[in-house]
Amino acid sequence: MNIFISYTLIDEEVTFDYLKAVSNIVSEYGQPFVDVFDNQATDKQKFVMDALDCSDLVVLISTNSITKSQWVQTEIDRAKKNKTPIIRVSLTSSYDNSLKNLRNELEAVVPKT
Repeated sequence: MNIFISYTLIDEEVTFDYLKAVSNIVSEYGQPFVDVFDNQATDKQKFVMDALDCSDLVVLISTNSITKSQWVQTEIDRAKKNKTPIIRVSLTSSYDNSLKNLRNELEAVVPKT
């Protein structure tokens, strides 16, 4: 199962360490795609859209700025168009709570690999 992680780095709480922790948890359920780690393509935007189109699930890291991010909105619109399920995980409190919620959401919809 391919799992696309949608996020924005506009918010300071979305750090590389947090994204790495998200990727590690998601990898228990499928193959994660995190743009900042997994995209070395020349045409980065096309690569992101191709990865999104091949995804079976989208994990949306929900922060205060996701509605301000054109790219997050594009990714969500594309996922909806493709009928790709979206799990929304809030990162408004603590990393630990967010990661716990991510694991709970994944366990509810995806069998562990």
